[in-house]
Amino acid sequence: MGASTYSGFMSHSHPRFVSPAQLVGLLIAFVSTSTLLGVLGAGMLVPITGSVAIVAKAVPSVFNDLPSQIEVVEPAEESQMLDASGAVIARFYDKQRIVVPSEAIAEPMKKAIVAIEDKRFYEHNGVDATGIARALVNNLADSGMQGASTITQQYVRNALQEKGYLEGDAEQVNAATEQTSARKLREIKYALALERKMNKDQILTGYLNIAPFGPVTYGVEAASQRYFSKSASELSTLEAALLAGLVQSPVEHDPLTYPEAAQERRNVVLDVLLQQGIITQEEYDADIAVPVADMLHPTASYEGCIGASGSSGYFCDFALAQYLSDDTYGPNEAERLHLLKTGGLTIRTTLDPEKQQAAFSALTAAIPVGDPSGVNDALASVVPQTGAIVALAQNTIYGVEEGQTMTSFAANGRFQAGSTFKVFALTQWFKEGHSAYETVGSNNRFYGPHAFKCAGQPITTEGWTVNDLPGKDGPMPALRAVGLSGNQAFISMASKVDLCAIFQTAADLGVTGKNGEPVLPVPANVLGTSSASPLQMAIAFAAFTNGGLKCEPMALTSVTDRTENTLREYAPNCTPALDPSVANKVATTLGLSTSQYYQEVRLPNGQPYGAKSGTTDDNANTWFTGFTPSLSTSTWVGHADSSTTPVQNTVINGQFYPVVYGLTFGGPKIWAPYMSAALAHTPVEPLPVGAIGSPRPTTNSSQNPNHDQGSSEHNGTSENASTH
Repeated sequence: MGASTYSGFMSHSHPRFVSPAQLVGLLIAFVSTSTLLGVLGAGMLVPITGSVAIVAKAVPSVFNDLPSQIEVVEPAEESQMLDASGAVIARFYDKQRIVVPSEAIAEPMKKAIVAIEDKRFYEHNGVDATGIARALVNNLADSGMQGASTITQQYVRNALQEKGYLEGDAEQVNAATEQTSARKLREIKYALALERKMNKDQILTGYLNIAPFGPVTYGVEAASQRYFSKSASELSTLEAALLAGLVQSPVEHDPLTYPEAAQERRNVVLDVLLQQGIITQEEYDADIAVPVADMLHPTASYEGCIGASGSSGYFCDFALAQYLSDDTYGPNEAERLHLLKTGGLTIRTTLDPEKQQAAFSALTAAIPVGDPSGVNDALASVVPQTGAIVALAQNTIYGVEEGQTMTSFAANGRFQAGSTFKVFALTQWFKEGHSAYETVGSNNRFYGPHAFKCAGQPITTEGWTVNDLPGKDGPMPALRAVGLSGNQAFISMASKVDLCAIFQTAADLGVTGKNGEPVLPVPANVLGTSSASPLQMAIAFAAFTNGGLKCEPMALTSVTDRTENTLREYAPNCTPALDPSVANKVATTLGLSTSQYYQEVRLPNGQPYGAKSGTTDDNANTWFTGFTPSLSTSTWVGHADSSTTPVQNTVINGQFYPVVYGLTFGGPKIWAPYMSAALAHTPVEPLPVGAIGSPRPTTNSSQNPNHDQGSSEHNGTSENASTH
């Protein structure tokens, strides 16, 4: 039996009621209890004859043989995932419960539950002999089944069920609710012992935290939030009466599903409150006239990342995966998930709600959710010094319904990288001691079969003619090649360095093939035929402004248990991927390139940034990835479900685009608006300074063709090389 089965069993059971078939057991329990409590007097004695008398005489010894200690466990409690501001992203539970102290429960709630469930609660010692006698008489008279359990006994029963549920032990759960005399005797003795161990307020608080108040709603705080969207400390008498009536049959009286049944039961509680003098006739008349439907202000709540707030479902999934992969919380994923859904954990994360909203706003302003074009966009943004993910978004709704998706394009998408990949050739260029002003490129686009080398040795490739757009041919400084993003210039660069090392450098920065190994070292792959996710690209580019330290994506900051004991604090996992001097040279070069060539993309107050755009064959995937010292962000645009589908001659957000480029669309319409909002309260920061060499006099250095545009070429392995 699974955990959800236990939960449902608890909600549907009616263990307080007894039937005539149980009278002998109850009679034994009654006599035994009365004897032990010293409450049997001449006026209460009833004739006991035959076998019943024999059994009754034996009861005290049987009773004394039963265990008297009960382990009162902490009940299953929902866990919460919080963003960096402390707001709830998502809740995880099998039973929706929030445990609260006595002072967080309104007095009307305490009075209502005692009135309807156990009016002599403050007078008995855990077992109400008068109540047992009344139940016996009424049941013998066949006047309907009546309950004989006190709040203390119900608490015992619920606690035993909860212990079995938490331990995954169906036998314990069944033993706690089986309709036998042995169970009743055990429950009575436990109740007597519990009253010596805990005071009345502790028992009542425990009961109100453990009792079922709905199909999956347990405890008064969760119930108050579910039905009234308020804390249990704020409950009125009318609201308390409704909740107090639910524990008898929490499913059948669920006010959201069966409002008429709930109202009938609420009115029973109000009548009891009136009879016991807890409310006046005037209060009763006013309360009973209120329809249950008018009382309800429910909070829709969904368990797990499907109920994540705002646009944070995709981040929630990523953070959840990091939690479930951590053996701090159990030896296997099943135990980690069980702890998550029962342990009342608080999972604190790196998600910045303002940046997350800025990301979703920028993405959907460019391409609305459900845009008829079918084009998607996604964004990942991280803190370079830690790898902390502050935003992870896309222009879709997280979910399983039509038009929704649970796939994170930003974290798990694999899209051809295009010219953004060229930055790794530039990085290797600097690693091997070249200058940003050294000449690359030529008017000859043909490369012979031995034009490239690995580890100092020529490698054999097919003869290859590189395709490029007009205006990008000819020799030029490497800095200008970066700005123009010329294919032939970068292939020239690759022919002058260790070709294999380019792809190892990319892998060191987190951009690999699908198998986790470095991308296949063929020349055309320098131009970006390999695939990556926006998160991988954001992490890789972050190292350029972080002194060459590459930090793993980080979603969690800490996990604490229900008492705020820290189970684990997370620290950045950063390792050197580049020599700091190399990283600084790349950052400086990209910064100079954007200032000279990326006039379409500007940040407020002249904030400098380094970036690289990219567009693949037929404009199917377009990228803009860039950084400031405090933020690295990558954006992607394309068809997520068909990443080779062209994005050409299409209407996006009501505007016709013959083609879409990373520089003219993703940069100004997504990256810049997001970064402007995300950095709104950040002072202007200078980029790292690297010694990239000295400029040489050159002609036509101000040429600025749409350098992000290009065409496809063949890489000699039957793959299309994406290059723009």
